[in-house]
Amino acid sequence: MNKLPLKNTLLMAALLGLLTQTGLTSAGTLSGSLGAGSSVTDFYRVTCTTNANGSTDNLKVTLIDLAPAVAPMISVQVIKGILGKNATDAVDGNATYSPAAIVKGGNGTYDVRVNKTAVGAELYTLKYACLNSAGKNTGTAIATVQNQ
Repeated sequence: MNKLPLKNTLLMAALLGLLTQTGLTSAGTLSGSLGAGSSVTDFYRVTCTTNANGSTDNLKVTLIDLAPAVAPMISVQVIKGILGKNATDAVDGNATYSPAAIVKGGNGTYDVRVNKTAVGAELYTLKYACLNSAGKNTGTAIATVQNQ
C-alpha cells in the first residue's frame, strides 16, 4: 500500500536534486520585465562558487533589450564590494546583447541590478556566468531580490 507514495517521494527528491545541481554548476539566462515607471529596478544576487573548474575569477553579465522597441534603454550594473561595472544595450529590439559587464571579485555574492532610462515597460533577457581565470564556468546560483 505505501510503495507508490514512497516511489513518488524518491522520484521527486531525485528530480529536485538534479535541478538544484544544474543551477549551481553553469551559466544561466533569465528573462525579466521592468514596469512602466521610470525608476523601477530588478535586483538579483548571483553567488559564484568553486567547482571542478576551480575558483571563480569573475562574474560576466550581458543583457538584451527585447521587442517591442520603446524609448527607454536598459542597463545592467554588477557590484561586489567596491568593485562595479555597467553595460547598456544601446539598440532596442535587435538580436545583439550588450557589451559584457565583468567584475573580477572571485568567489562570493555579486549584486546585479537591471534598470532603464525613462518611462515605458520593457522586456529583457539577462545572461550571467561565473568564470575562472581561463574562462570556464564555475559554480553559479542566482536569487531574485526585487522584481519590479
